[in-house]
Amino acid sequence: VTSCNLVFLSARPHVYKSVAEDQSYHLFASLVKDRRMHSIPTLLPGDLIRGLAAMLTYACLHTTAWKLVGEQKYNTFRDFAALYPEYDFVFCGDNGQ
Repeated sequence: VTSCNLVFLSARPHVYKSVAEDQSYHLFASLVKDRRMHSIPTLLPGDLIRGLAAMLTYACLHTTAWKLVGEQKYNTFRDFAALYPEYDFVFCGDNGQ
């Protein structure tokens, strides 16, 4: 039997006292309690400065404004994956909304 764990890679930044993460972990706990998720996942947050810059420049740069956010998410994943070289990873995405 193969086991698996969940890791969420988010663009949402870590902010003061884990405000954004607390909302997510509350939802995760509810899903585990209702047996709709098998375990509490790890949440890898985004970067506040890159996210704000993307939001402020989107009107001019359009989707290019989010390039640095995407690069930061990739680097965050790469650093996380380096901690667990024996694991394989499967990505499931959404539309970014």
